[in-house]
This record gives sequence, structure tokens and C-alpha cells, in this order.
Amino acid sequence: MSRYLNPVTPAEVSRELAKLCAGLAPGVEPTYVVVRPIEGAPANECFPLVDAAILRHGGTPLLGWSLWELPGVFMEAEFHAVWSTPAGDLIDVAPKNRPVRRILFLPGKDLVYSGRQVNNVRHALSSDPCVTEYFATFDAEYGLLNRGVRADQHGEIELTDSEADALYAIRTRRATFVPQVLRLAAFVGAYTPCPCNSGKKVKWCHGVKDAG
Repeated sequence: MSRYLNPVTPAEVSRELAKLCAGLAPGVEPTYVVVRPIEGAPANECFPLVDAAILRHGGTPLLGWSLWELPGVFMEAEFHAVWSTPAGDLIDVAPKNRPVRRILFLPGKDLVYSGRQVNNVRHALSSDPCVTEYFATFDAEYGLLNRGVRADQHGEIELTDSEADALYAIRTRRATFVPQVLRLAAFVGAYTPCPCNSGKKVKWCHGVKDAG
């Protein structure tokens, strides 16, 4: 039996996930959205890709949060946009760094994309202090990369030598926490989220033997 190595699409809305959703968009229920990435497009560039899909096919953008979990360790909400087709179907057109069949998406209330990056919202499921320290490295990196005029910059970010050293130190520190965080992760079981990111439980997807 193996442990989870990466955050996955939640297979259900647990009590803890419901609390996270309530803090982000009170009264709104998350929904599963199929991922159909635009071929050849860059990964994780949802906003311009949704605009491109609308320009070509019509429809509207829907802003909200893509929800992820590393079972037993943390949950995470990523500011995200999906395409609402002219027929009203929701499609995630942004390629991912790992194969994802569908995401759990929480539509937002009164969200506006101003061109600036938005920090992920993270919620610990473990009381181990290494999780808090792990989160802190992401907050520190976000603060550094979005400092001053860089908040409005896109693409490759220019850093001074001292800032580049600081970024290296942040990422090096994060790497020291990764083994500790992964040791806290739950084991893949029949009723846990399938690691294939289908949004289904293992029992009704790949099965324990194939998933582990």
C-alpha cells in the first residue's frame, strides 16, 4: 500500500472541505468540472485560455476556486477560471502539470481577475508543525515574486541577485519539509480519492491494486 505523493481532486465534499468552501464562497456548492485542455497551450494559464475559448466559440468565463487535497495533510484552493459554454456546460480548458480528468470547482461570488496573481488558500488537516512551516514557504515565495511592480508582471520575473538568493533559500527550505509532509499523507485505500485525479473514490475508479 502506498501513500499519496501529490494533491488530488477530492472525491467528496468532506466536513473540512465544506468549511473551506464556506469561507471562500458562503452558500455556494462546489461542482465537478471536466478537464479538456487546449492542445499545445501552456499549463496553468486558465484566464487567457478561457478568453481564447470564448473568442472562438462564445460563452462566458466563470471565476472561482479549484479545490485540491493531499489526504491527511492539507486542502488547498487555487484561484481559477473555467469556460461556461453557450450551452451552459462548464469545461476546464487549462492544461495541468499532471494528468487530471476533472477538477472540483467552487464558483466564487463577485470575483474579479485584475491580472494579478492570487495566493492559494491552504487549510491544514494535520496538526504537525511541519505543515505550517511548509505553508509558510509558499506564502514567502508569493510575497517575494509579487513584490512592488512585479504584482502586475507576467511571464519571466526579473529578480535582483539578493532576491534570487532569497528565492533559492525559500525553495530549499521547502524541499526540507517535503519528506516530512509526505510521511503524514494518508495511504491510498478503497474509499479515498483516486490518485488519477478522476474525482472518484479508488474503489469505483482504478481499484486499490492499480492505484497503489
